[in-house]
Amino acid sequence: MAVFTATEALEMAMEIEKNGEAFYHAVAARHEGELKDLFEDLAVQERGHYQLFNSMLSEITAAPPISGVDSDEYRAYLQAALDNALFSGPDKALTAIGASPDRETALRTAIGFEKDTLLFFYDLREMVSEKDRDAVSNVIREEKRHVRRLAKLL
Repeated sequence: MAVFTATEALEMAMEIEKNGEAFYHAVAARHEGELKDLFEDLAVQERGHYQLFNSMLSEITAAPPISGVDSDEYRAYLQAALDNALFSGPDKALTAIGASPDRETALRTAIGFEKDTLLFFYDLREMVSEKDRDAVSNVIREEKRHVRRLAKLL
């Protein structure tokens, strides 16, 4: 049996996206020009991902169980990842970068946020039904684009 239900995983994904949107809006407000525009655009994209996961949640079907995984170890892994990730809580990433982050700190923190998100979404993809996996894969591709855009500005 899966450690988390697809419903729980999608709710976590929605929380991640909500926190990401709040983070990007807050960082955009502290910068100008190209960086401000980038962070505002990323906030809009996070909002779109939230809406996608919300629509998936409303049409949820049971996913096949995760096979060959020790559920206690898997739960411990996911819990550790969630507890230590920048996306756990709306203010955690903001606290990490401080009140007025310089350009490099803002970009590196955002890259860390996106990488944490990617790790979670790779697991999420295995928890949802077959029909929803392509949608999660599309979000993963978008999150990878976010990392590339952010890294380009470093």
